Amino acid sequence: MTTEILAKARKSYLSSLKDPQATSALLIDLLDQAEKQTPEILSTFEPGTGKNALAPDAVSWSAEYFSRHILLTEQNFARERIEHLLAVREHLRKQGVKGFVPAGVPFSTPTQSARNVTSNYVPSANLQKFVREGDLLTIRTALRLELNDNSLTSADLRAALAWTKGQVTGLLEAFVEKSFARSMESDQKVWTSQYYEHQVVYLKTNFAEDRFLHLIEVRDLLRQQGLEGFAAAPPKPRANTNTNTNIRHTVPTQTHHQSNQSWHNGPQPIAPESNPAFKAALLVGGALAALVVFLIALVK
Repeated sequence: MTTEILAKARKSYLSSLKDPQATSALLIDLLDQAEKQTPEILSTFEPGTGKNALAPDAVSWSAEYFSRHILLTEQNFARERIEHLLAVREHLRKQGVKGFVPAGVPFSTPTQSARNVTSNYVPSANLQKFVREGDLLTIRTALRLELNDNSLTSADLRAALAWTKGQVTGLLEAFVEKSFARSMESDQKVWTSQYYEHQVVYLKTNFAEDRFLHLIEVRDLLRQQGLEGFAAAPPKPRANTNTNTNIRHTVPTQTHHQSNQSWHNGPQPIAPESNPAFKAALLVGGALAALVVFLIALVK
């Protein structure tokens, strides 16, 4: 974990408070999960005085009050301040204040040909954001989380890998087997949701192209079986935000190794992506999806 990513996670959480599509319950769940996995994300509460103090009376709560205390919470990221902001936010939502009330989002479906042709592939806003920022850890995390988007086909995911590989220097590692990066099993009989989650963890430890492509294959089989959590969802509309990045990647030579070692020997890690709060946040997208990338990147 780096101080920079910790600071970005805090800032991303506060940005999520401004997203009217995010529910208070989900934001509390994400805060609880963040504190559980990274206690140092929270600061000791500093009550402040005058305008910097928390106003207990809702009559003082306005959009301006909310914005001011967002800035104060950037300086003192304490649970007390965050829970107060959530209470203010909920009050303003009930009052129908503009910018706090969730709105319905018109749904449009791109043509199937546009979705399946790699040359027309449009990366998600989340993936583009982190590629543009250039931090390798969060780029890999964002790409890994594309696997959780049930609106994406296997062709979409291969296109996402190809696009990111072409943008980011050193994205991929050579395939190796080590602790928490065990072998891939070719026998489809063992391809279960648990096997999939373990392979996601192994990908984090060894971000190799073979591992990513293997996960696409396992995911595709589980989708065909109609397994809960893997069923295909309607495609989401995407707009090309034009990353204009000049970073380019020379693909290193990859060597595929298949081992006879059983994947299930010994204790197995759990992928943080399987956390229900993270999955719910990814469905909302936007600021919440970016927040999930940072929170998962913080996992030790």
